Order: sequence, then C-alpha cells, then structure tokens
Amino acid sequence: MRGGTSKGVFVRADDLPGDADARDRFLLALMGSPDPMQIDGLGGTMSSTSKVVAVRRSERTDCDLDYMFFQVGIDRPVVDAKGNCGNLTAAVAPYAIDDGLIELADAASGTVDVRLYNLNTGRRITARVPVADGEFAWDGDYRLDGVPGSAAPITTDYLDPAGAVTGQLFPAGGVRTTLEPTSGGTFEVTIADVTAPVVMLSAADLGIDPTANPAELNLDNTLEARIESVRAAAAVALGFCTTEAEALERSPALPRIALLGARRQHQVAGRRVIGTEDHDLIVRSTSMQRFHHAIPLTTAMCVAAAASLPGTIPFDMLSAPTQGPIRLAHPKGVTEVAVRTRSDDGAAVVESVGVTRTARRLLSGVALVPDR
Repeated sequence: MRGGTSKGVFVRADDLPGDADARDRFLLALMGSPDPMQIDGLGGTMSSTSKVVAVRRSERTDCDLDYMFFQVGIDRPVVDAKGNCGNLTAAVAPYAIDDGLIELADAASGTVDVRLYNLNTGRRITARVPVADGEFAWDGDYRLDGVPGSAAPITTDYLDPAGAVTGQLFPAGGVRTTLEPTSGGTFEVTIADVTAPVVMLSAADLGIDPTANPAELNLDNTLEARIESVRAAAAVALGFCTTEAEALERSPALPRIALLGARRQHQVAGRRVIGTEDHDLIVRSTSMQRFHHAIPLTTAMCVAAAASLPGTIPFDMLSAPTQGPIRLAHPKGVTEVAVRTRSDDGAAVVESVGVTRTARRLLSGVALVPDR
C-alpha cells in the first residue's frame, strides 16, 4: 500500500509470528534487510519505503481496527516499533476495507468513519475514508505534494496525541532544553512528543540552510554524524538509553530531528516556488539517519502542535500566530496540519491533530519469506 508519501507492506496481524524476536527476524527477511539494496525482499531501500503494518479487527469496543507499525532497518538488522507512521495510517482503513476486515453495506457510498487504535502508541485515530458501492474509492482530484497525480482525500484525526511514546507533551521537562552532544557545541532545542517524539532546533544552529536539498545534505557524512550525536543526546535526555553510543545502536528511529527555518520564498522539487504567503515554517527532517525526501507525517504533526504552543522554538519562529492549519514547507511542497489545543488549569493540552493524505493499493499477493 502507498499511504501519503510512504509505501509499506501490509499484513494481517495474525499472520506474523507471535514471539517478538521471531517476528522481527521474519520482518527483516520479508523486507530483505540488512542490505542497502534490500535486493532479496520487498523493501524499497529508503526509510519511507522500508515499513510494515500489521492490521486486525479491534479487540476494543471503541475502535474498529487495531494496527501496529514497524520501521524496518535497511543496512542494519533493526526493527523499531516504538512509534507510529502518520502516512501509512491513512492506508490502514483502505487496506482493511479491501481485505474484508471491515464489512460495509453493498450500497455504502460517500465517506465512512473508521475508528483506529494504534498499538505502538496506545492512541485512537479517526479516519474518514471515501467509499463507493461498499468498497474503498481511491480515485479523486486531491493532490498531495510528494505524490504524482491525484487521488481521493483521506482525513485522519489523531485524538489526545500528546505523550504517545513518552507519556508527556514535553518529556525533557519544559518547552525548551539544552543539549550538549559529544560531537561538540551546545544546542537549545524543543523536544515534544505529539504522535512521536521530535527534537526541534534552528537549522542555522547547525550551519544548515533550511531550504537545502536533502539529497545534497545526505552526502555530508560529517553533518550526519553531528545530527546523529544531537539526536542521541536527546534520546539519553528522554531516558531511552544511558549513552549516546547505546542510543545510536538501540534507538535509530526515535526521537526524530526537525531543523527549522523562518518562512521565506524558496524553491522546492520540480522548480516550484513557495511564496512567503504559502507557508508558516520551513522544515528539514531526518528519518533513520537520513534527511527525508519530504517530511515524516508524525514529525509534521509534532512540529505543528509545538508551533501552536507559546515558548517553543517553532512558535517563536512564526512571523505571527496563525488561527488556521500550520503550513510546513518541506522539500516536496507544503503539508498542512490542523491542531486543536486548550488550556487545562494553565497547562497546555493538545486535543487533536489532523491531516489529509491519499492512499492506494499497489499489489495484492503472497510474499515468499525464507524459513531461515
């Protein structure tokens, strides 16, 4: 399935081995990892295409489907299930409808609300899915930056998304914290956990142009090492690991990094020009040690939520507070995130974050996974 700007292998949860170690070995073999080309499996050689989603009918009374997301390492034998994938979440309900995990009336047309429960984070999501004659209707006119062509829009609302992984909106103890990674330097960052933990800092602090091409940034091994050191220092601050070295080995997916810049006119993919009136912030983000070709959706939702809360680095980078969706410019275009917040006895509460994606089934079949 393609979901948003990601692509992954979808399976029925009951078809995976029950033991976690056996399951992870199975997923590595399924995707062809570890191997930079993933030549002996179904992986697509980059973080946004080396993903697996396992789906089942929900065991909860308030949800229709349970699903679990796995980020599968490419050149390392790592399977990370700490967080969710926002892009592939948009494909969960379409997969389930097509696979008979949700039964719709034969005449059902229009949109249906499907209630999802993400097992990685323990959070509920409502997916508004287009259907026609009881089947998922993927075709439409909605265009998503980073995906060729058009398709029907799928809206996902993440309910009570703060603390999805760490249990806290600001797990480092405040809206800002200071990191001193072993690579050198001192960095003021905002670490927020909304759908996933993300470390946000000014791109200028690392000497990076926030409008830079991610493919060019990925050629700079020294820069990669510095950013990974910052990310690992944040993982230690969050209690994921006790040392940076351990974080680099055991927590390659989370937290993520988002390098931010104030809005300005600039060029993105396809020589398209993004005007200052078209976006609120510029973001360059990482996923599995590489700069992302667009933006991971969980990163986008976390940055947008933080940008809605006074005192954070993204909030202070806004030219003015916005009342509408937060618009994040990334290498392929712009992603809009609707954020609902409230104050509860003076404490900030994120009620929901919402995004619109598209999805399409690319292939149905049988994957042949070696017994070994």
